[in-house]
Amino acid sequence: MPQAVAVTCQGVSKSFVLIDGGSSWRLLFASRKDLPVFDALQNISFDVPKGQFVGILGRNGAGKSTLLRVVGGVYSSDQGVVKVSGALSGLYELGLVGHPELTGRQYAERLLTVHGFSAAEREIMIADIHDFSELDDRFDDPVLTYSAGMGARLFFSTATAGHYDVYLLDEILSVGDTHFQSKCWRRLRDRVANGASGILVTHDWAAITKLCESAYVLEKGTVIYSGPAEKAARHYLYGENAMEEYHEGVAHFIDTPDFPAQIVPGDDFLLKGKVEITSCSDVGVVMVLERLQPGFGWETALMSRGVTPVGTQPGRYEVEVVIPKLPVEPGQYQISLHLVMPDPEIASRRIALDGYSWLNGNGLPLEVTGEPGQGLSLVTSWNVERA
Repeated sequence: MPQAVAVTCQGVSKSFVLIDGGSSWRLLFASRKDLPVFDALQNISFDVPKGQFVGILGRNGAGKSTLLRVVGGVYSSDQGVVKVSGALSGLYELGLVGHPELTGRQYAERLLTVHGFSAAEREIMIADIHDFSELDDRFDDPVLTYSAGMGARLFFSTATAGHYDVYLLDEILSVGDTHFQSKCWRRLRDRVANGASGILVTHDWAAITKLCESAYVLEKGTVIYSGPAEKAARHYLYGENAMEEYHEGVAHFIDTPDFPAQIVPGDDFLLKGKVEITSCSDVGVVMVLERLQPGFGWETALMSRGVTPVGTQPGRYEVEVVIPKLPVEPGQYQISLHLVMPDPEIASRRIALDGYSWLNGNGLPLEVTGEPGQGLSLVTSWNVERA
């Protein structure tokens, strides 16, 4: 059964006429012929599944904000189709929808009126906005007197005061102090938990991996990558083929480790990997089992206790990771597995030699099936044997 879709963009393109003093008269008379044009978006297609946020990553000028405005109906597309299912709330950068001399209260009143809320509903929601934004007496001062942080509090509080079906957010989660950002995340987690969907456009890759399951990378108005949020973040940071820098010439995995693709909580987990040490060094292995929790980010479910030794002399070794009665909840996980050696300069630090991780884009996926609540208490042990 196909998954329900909250937002659909198919083949969306948008261009803007570039106007200077010598060409403005032609636009005045509705003639765009021979005028220079900037292609802001080119053939953009994606879907937002209901109950999920989708991330749009890109540097300044990539077309992120233009795309969000097209989805929200602020701009019309030149080509393509946009469909939004349900009530929508958009926060397009930290801009003001209305006159800057409006007070915070008047701004909230105007936006909620535009969204069709009744007077009784607006009264309750404005009280919530006042409380959530923590503006206190400044709530009744003109917005033009606000600092950037105060504006962020007002705009986010107003845009998310109602329970909408779809939220469009532009950069808001990277602005403001840590305290307010934490409040934003809590509110978004609440909205997602209640079935809301949305689009987050930003250059903050950490926010994407924290909220979104899938993401797209824009460059010069075109999609250059689409896929899981963690892989999109890696692509955005380091490019298509970039991987974590490893210290070469000491040890490496011979092939992809073998482990079950699916497992039930309470069953024993066994991972086997083959390692080759090519020069004398104190080589060890570490493993982390991680899970993406929307609104929280990548969380560690299990972690090996310290570094488990593999070997010190050149040769081939077999590494076994044994977790008796796997004590995690059902869900989708990724295994990060790394070979490491001590840093000769800093005793507490390890140098990575080879490995797999979600941030590299080559994390090892593990599906834990079963009913919620099957996770058990944490007990882990490792066995490392030489082949």
